[in-house]
Amino acid sequence: MANKNSFVKVLGVAILGTILLIVSNGLTISGITIFDEAILTDLDWTKSELKFRDFINLVSSALLAPFVGAVIDKYGAKRLMIIGLLVISAMLYLYSKIAFTWHVYLIHFIFAFALSGAGALAVLIMVSKRVTEKRGIAIGIALAGTSAGGIIIPQIGIPLLNNFGWRTAFQYEALLPLLVALLLFIFIKPVKFKEKTSTDTSEKDKETGLFEIQFKKALKTRVFWAICIVGACCFYSIMGLITNLFLYLREQDFSVVSAGNTLSVFFMIILGSKLVSGTIAEYINEHKLFKIQVSLMALGALCIALDSPVLVWPALILYALGWGGLYTIINYIIITTFGVKSAGKIGGIIAAFKGLGAGLGAWMTGLISDQTGSYSMSFWVVVIILCIAISVSFFIKPIISVQETEK
Repeated sequence: MANKNSFVKVLGVAILGTILLIVSNGLTISGITIFDEAILTDLDWTKSELKFRDFINLVSSALLAPFVGAVIDKYGAKRLMIIGLLVISAMLYLYSKIAFTWHVYLIHFIFAFALSGAGALAVLIMVSKRVTEKRGIAIGIALAGTSAGGIIIPQIGIPLLNNFGWRTAFQYEALLPLLVALLLFIFIKPVKFKEKTSTDTSEKDKETGLFEIQFKKALKTRVFWAICIVGACCFYSIMGLITNLFLYLREQDFSVVSAGNTLSVFFMIILGSKLVSGTIAEYINEHKLFKIQVSLMALGALCIALDSPVLVWPALILYALGWGGLYTIINYIIITTFGVKSAGKIGGIIAAFKGLGAGLGAWMTGLISDQTGSYSMSFWVVVIILCIAISVSFFIKPIISVQETEK
């Protein structure tokens, strides 16, 4: 056990998770947005036509998540992560050949399969199964990759865009997933638990150190459905911003380079918040921390909705601090509430709700902007959705406490 939780091993597993998410999320969700303006100009599409790709990607990924989660529970995350990275590489190369909207929609539909196997759920389970102490810190480091992707990938993509154009830039970026797949193949070893999940939820599992909840029992709890609803609301809100931020900044008269750098700074703040919240969650109540972070996001959305250039940076800072911590904590809560032995199936259902919200947020934010002429109304909708999330978050409590109060 000491070896399993040695500092080097914990850090190594967490960093591998970070690297995977930098590439998988960065290349397909956050980092890809730096090419939006060039694609819109060259192919004469509207924002909503382009952003429908994100709806297809995220919603398809959401619908696949429960099935992929079940496969991860049975076979482990390593195989799916490697396959997902290989698919991402192939699709990025094909991106350089697009001519019609259906080309983009098909690529992002296939991206959905890749992200289901090489995304946050797989990384969350990979890390949680291999780390039994300081799990919150390890999860925070690993999931920071979703933000680090938004920092690193634009800094790779913008020089490629400026020097070679967006089509050639996609071909160069297609090499990155191949390198990460090789790292995972070499360094990640499979983990198998000897015992099945007990029907007794009042004692911690000896193998995982967690309260392990069976899949069917989890579905019957209010906590599970509250997490699903809050996850959908929060992911609508963040993906609405992330996938439209570059275009929003351009509308605020930011240059291409300045908008790209702002995107990177935004993700740096998110990254810091993810790392800090994972550490804080080891010492204070994660449920209180969760409510604070949703509230920070709501304040950030309100600043954007007011549509004032002066409020751009306050909005982004509030949004980033709230989202960074929330993203780590909601995943930490899933693991500490339900355990890891059924985490694929349980996390898959929750991921489906989050993905549906994310897809709608990415598409609807652009669509409402097209209809109204600015992003202001889009973010008034986000403010309302986050207020709903804050209200429902009060139902997210430790499951053992819930059971005891119902007896």
